[in-house]
Amino acid sequence: MIYKLMNINSLDEELIKNYFPMLTEARQKKIASMKNTEERSVAFCAEIIARQCLSKFCDAPEFSFSLLCNPNSRSVVGNFNVEICIVRYNEFVACAVSDNFVGISIVPVQSFSFKDAQKLLSDSEIRSVFSESVYSFAELVNFTECKEENVKQKFAIFNSLKEAHYYSTGRGVRSEINKIIFEINNNGIICSDENAKVSVSHINNDFLLAVSVVERKKNE
Repeated sequence: MIYKLMNINSLDEELIKNYFPMLTEARQKKIASMKNTEERSVAFCAEIIARQCLSKFCDAPEFSFSLLCNPNSRSVVGNFNVEICIVRYNEFVACAVSDNFVGISIVPVQSFSFKDAQKLLSDSEIRSVFSESVYSFAELVNFTECKEENVKQKFAIFNSLKEAHYYSTGRGVRSEINKIIFEINNNGIICSDENAKVSVSHINNDFLLAVSVVERKKNE
């Protein structure tokens, strides 16, 4: 598995000159016709980061790949037997490539409410998140926002794990995202989906993002 993050603000003339000719004529026209500058940058960065990851994973030149890049939706490599996932959050784009079904997620580390946690997490996950707090459970329930850094990071990790699993399934029913339960312990991270494996889960301190990658086995 290979994954990478990219900030669209790092896009410069040199990158454009290097990668734009690798795109099909139709893709070049589509990106060039986008009126929103930010969306145009996201679309182009998705192409760049996908080709970089694929080149490293497949040991093939970056221009080799026939791509359908759809951040936060279904992305496909048409001419190689590999799986790819591309996501976007604000100015960040992330990509993961694997032989298995794969999902990647980037989630901001930010304040949240107890109700937010209840909507997304199981009871055991909530206990895990708030075990990082210096406050009692009764106090936490009444807080408008949870602002402790360790608590925010733990919540973001669980959030990113749920999202990464969702993307690894091929975008199933989003309302069922909280039915998958993760357990974080000293031995790693365990997912209630026995076909899933957490390959990456950490806080990127440079960008204040929780980054997770989940791979799922293909049926033999």
